[in-house]
Amino acid sequence: MKTKKGPWIPTLKPLLGAVAFLFCAFTERETSFPAVATKDKMNGVNFVSPLWPTQKDMIFPLQRIGANWVALTPFAFMKPGHTTVEYDVQRNWWGDTPAGLRHNARCARKNRLKILLKPHFWVTDQGWPGDFDLPSDAWPVWEQNYEAFILQMARLAEAQQIEMFCIGTEFKIAVRKRKVFWEGLIAKVRKVYSGKLTYASNWDNYKHVPFWSDLDYMGVNAYFPLQNDSTPDVEVMLKKWQPWVKQMKNVSEQTGKPIIFTEFGYRSIHKAAWKQWEVEGVSSHKDVNLEAQNQAYEALFRAVWKQPWLAGGFLWKWWPEDARAGGTDHSNYTPQHKPVEKIIRKWYQSKSSG
Repeated sequence: MKTKKGPWIPTLKPLLGAVAFLFCAFTERETSFPAVATKDKMNGVNFVSPLWPTQKDMIFPLQRIGANWVALTPFAFMKPGHTTVEYDVQRNWWGDTPAGLRHNARCARKNRLKILLKPHFWVTDQGWPGDFDLPSDAWPVWEQNYEAFILQMARLAEAQQIEMFCIGTEFKIAVRKRKVFWEGLIAKVRKVYSGKLTYASNWDNYKHVPFWSDLDYMGVNAYFPLQNDSTPDVEVMLKKWQPWVKQMKNVSEQTGKPIIFTEFGYRSIHKAAWKQWEVEGVSSHKDVNLEAQNQAYEALFRAVWKQPWLAGGFLWKWWPEDARAGGTDHSNYTPQHKPVEKIIRKWYQSKSSG
């Protein structure tokens, strides 16, 4: 149907333009955040809890790669279909215990490292907590137990003046099903802990976390599959990174929250940059490929480290007995005493404005 033209139509154009401008400006204020320069990134490691007190002063070598943050990663234990959350039990290594965490926090302070306290969860005979699920009537009991553990950790983080706390790690199903619980938990943590908050989501699930707006950072465990070759190529991986970079940028802008890689890293093994969970069970001294690890790290840093929406990350992982960890005959994740240390140090010590 044709519309009758009149002299009033052109006069609306400036008004509509002004409204659009104000709307966009308001939206930008609501969702934007200061860009994070390369020199200000969180250059972190996930620190493996010491097994015994005799390993208790092993954070010092982190200076070798230029790290400025360390993630302490105590484990709690669960069973499939059960509502219990077990912590500070015989299974825990010394570094997981409250005493061990307090000691390692003090040790980090001596070495001028900031701290992320990032509890992990091990499901018996399952491992990954992403598949953890319960009947509808069992969730409230699990939530009470989980909340008690997290608030215990949050209080410890507050007492030790730990800069950032992670409320959970890779609970793919629980996050999708129990949104109200997580929102209430965040509010309760805020009452006992004054630092920054994040949640560590798996790479394939971070878009679907419903409570990013209640946190300070979006945490992504960045195990994106990139290239299915024994020794991946940097230039190929840079192209493979681009869709993920675009996606993360968009989600960060939509939520108004910067992203941190709560975990990232690659094994020194064949197909290091492909589906990393497929090589998790391979022996630490089999299929050693140091160049695959080098290439994968270099591609990650070049693709994302200067992105303004990325606040930094925590490589996976660093063992406490440094002299005995890693080495050129070792195919697991740690970069210790491998050529990739030089690549990490180059980026971690970069003073570029980004």
